[in-house]
Amino acid sequence: MKMSSHTFDDLAQLDHPSRLFVEVTSKCNLRCAICVKHSGAAKSIDGDMLPETFNALALEFEHLQALVLNGIGEPLLHPLLEEFIRTGKRLMPAQSWVGFQTNGHLLDTARCSSLIAAGLDRIFLSVDATSPELFKAVRNGGSLGHVERALAALAQAKKEHPGNTLEVGAEFVVMRDNIAELPALIPWLAKRGAKRLVVSHVLPFSAVMTNQTVFGTNTNSAKYFYNDWSDRARQEGIDITQYFNVLWKYNKTPQDLRLVRFVQRMVSQALANDIPLHVANLTNGDDAGSAEAVFRKAETVACAVGLRLVLPPVRPVSGRACLGVKQGGAFVAWDGKVSPCHFLWRSFNCYFYGREKQVAHKVFGDLSRHSLHEIWNSQKYKGFRSDVVRKRYPHCPGCNVYPCEDINSIDFENDCYGETVPCGDCLWSMGLLQCMGQENDQGDFDECCGETQNVDRLEEAALNATVSH
Repeated sequence: MKMSSHTFDDLAQLDHPSRLFVEVTSKCNLRCAICVKHSGAAKSIDGDMLPETFNALALEFEHLQALVLNGIGEPLLHPLLEEFIRTGKRLMPAQSWVGFQTNGHLLDTARCSSLIAAGLDRIFLSVDATSPELFKAVRNGGSLGHVERALAALAQAKKEHPGNTLEVGAEFVVMRDNIAELPALIPWLAKRGAKRLVVSHVLPFSAVMTNQTVFGTNTNSAKYFYNDWSDRARQEGIDITQYFNVLWKYNKTPQDLRLVRFVQRMVSQALANDIPLHVANLTNGDDAGSAEAVFRKAETVACAVGLRLVLPPVRPVSGRACLGVKQGGAFVAWDGKVSPCHFLWRSFNCYFYGREKQVAHKVFGDLSRHSLHEIWNSQKYKGFRSDVVRKRYPHCPGCNVYPCEDINSIDFENDCYGETVPCGDCLWSMGLLQCMGQENDQGDFDECCGETQNVDRLEEAALNATVSH
């Protein structure tokens, strides 16, 4: 759906946000292990957004393309959810949309009818498995049967409201334990009325989840660049995989010196082409091939059943500013505090690429003190958005000294480039995490057979003009 002719850079610098992510409640009826609510540093007082806090946002509704009514809680627990939807639909432009993501366990036909009557445009259910046992393991306290009943209730309510345009979709958090279920989930959802499935990688919030990630370490650009140079090395009789075995040898043979000089030339060429090249990671081999194969199979199934599939890349993408900022998004917590993106919406601990990372909540204002217009147009907030869309930050996991002290502190000030945005070490900025409202609506990805083509292949095509021989 094309909402305007603005570019992403334009959207980030508008005088008003174009998308609002509003956490109507932080309370939840489940205890999912994959949720940030259970990260040690993130534990805080739960609450519901007050009507006066929501109404303080209403002055910005006439400028919105999208209003997403969820954060870390279950939106259906808020007693005024329908009223909030009606307010948004009354004040927002005709082509805009209101939606939220839910675990679906509180949905019945009456509640679905109430939401449709209020004007809800999109509702996406969390569905991470087709196996009841695996679903329960992922969604602690949850039941796949409840989700199936919720989808049936939505289908029935849609029949009872002819002419409604409610889009029913789903979100799938892909992990090592459930990735094999993704292709089978697609026809399961399509049969029950879902039209779109948004897939995101998992961000581990506990040490026990660290082995659940299936995304790779190396970018596609690094992978193809390295493969090119590996072919050249073999032609010259050099084995790159032995580099770290000879690098620190005091007495190097002529063959050892040839290898070291070859790798130095490779790294220098990568720097010249702005390609992040972590030599140790690359010499360990391709780290995302199995996930890529499942994603390709899932695309084929989605094409066959007519469900739109929105996949993340299987490897991090460098130089790709976060869609949350590029699309003009602002993030409002239940207590009225305004943050710039998903990653900085609260403080938490997470684990990725073999280490623990602490993230500090970044707040640009509080609705109890200032209007959203004032907060959005403050010098600090405008400067932050400008720095993000300029994409001058490094791709940290592709650095040979990762993780360095610049990014390994909760009191982040700047990275090695001197940039003050922490995007270089953020999985959202790398394209690996996504959700309803933050996947593309404006052609950021090519589409084929009704599903969204994976960004990995787009990057591969673009890279052909980048790698020098």
